Amino acid sequence: MKFNCKYIFFILFSIIISDNSKIYEILDKSFNRLKGQDISFDCELKIQSISKEPTELKFSFYSNWLDSLNFYSYLKFTSPVDFKGTEVWSHQSDDVVFKRRMPLNKEIITVENDLEGLDIINFLNFDEMFTEIKKNELSIKNTKLGKEDIYLIKSFKNKNKRKVVKFYVSKNNYNILKVEWTNKRGALNKILAFENWDLYNNKKISKNIIYEDIKKGIKTTCKLSNISLDKLSIEQLELIKLGFKN
Repeated sequence: MKFNCKYIFFILFSIIISDNSKIYEILDKSFNRLKGQDISFDCELKIQSISKEPTELKFSFYSNWLDSLNFYSYLKFTSPVDFKGTEVWSHQSDDVVFKRRMPLNKEIITVENDLEGLDIINFLNFDEMFTEIKKNELSIKNTKLGKEDIYLIKSFKNKNKRKVVKFYVSKNNYNILKVEWTNKRGALNKILAFENWDLYNNKKISKNIIYEDIKKGIKTTCKLSNISLDKLSIEQLELIKLGFKN
């Protein structure tokens, strides 16, 4: 089972702003908040479905920006048994390339991005979504999410204003707190929630990421631990480079 991401809540008051340059500036700060930043963590991933038994995955993750255009990452599964020891590399630039090495076969091969769990890489890289948003109409409101002052940004096409992507962005630090998708009838379709924030090297990181695909009846919970924004060690960088030596 493959998973994606999205998010929802309520609005208390609003002031409409229609300057797209302002919106692009906010989204740029939000989407690129960790751009250029080394990051590592351990992840416990649980995928629940109304039609299947829950799937639980555990892995360690490292990522590094070679430069402003080249994002590399590496993850290694520690469970379940049939995934344990499997390694996955990715390189995101103009295209996205995934490599994999199975524990019983030491050959590193190029794979499609439909391997269960691969979309975790995209939680920290919103480039593709940002590019798509720029093609759409945008609106912004000042409002609140709970007690926090936020920007509520909507992305939509004029031909169907009910089909919307909504971004709930903190005014304080530009963290994306929640994203939600509605379908062409305006019904809530998918939700991505970032919860349980903590401070690492003066940057707030969400330790719980929850994605729900309401239509498909799938819920994915991602719990992060051992989070670090320190510069990766030489050994960790070499491990990331290993997938792309050939």
